[in-house]
Amino acid sequence: MKKQFNRMRQLANQTVGRAEKTEVLNEDLLQVEKRLELVKQVSHSTHKKLTACLQGQQGSDSDKRSVRDPGIPCIRE
Repeated sequence: MKKQFNRMRQLANQTVGRAEKTEVLNEDLLQVEKRLELVKQVSHSTHKKLTACLQGQQGSDSDKRSVRDPGIPCIRE
């Protein structure tokens, strides 16, 4: 009977220890999720800005070429 009691006490201590570790892990996961959300927002914003910048450069390159070389007739009419 005493062995069974000690065994149950040991199992109870292990489950309590796991619960505490799970709570800490959940807090760590919440912090990681917050950081990932911030990184996601920053990368999305950067992607939008780079895309807009690159699209703006493509149009200006063709305009610069047409202005620099007056011998080529302008097709954009």
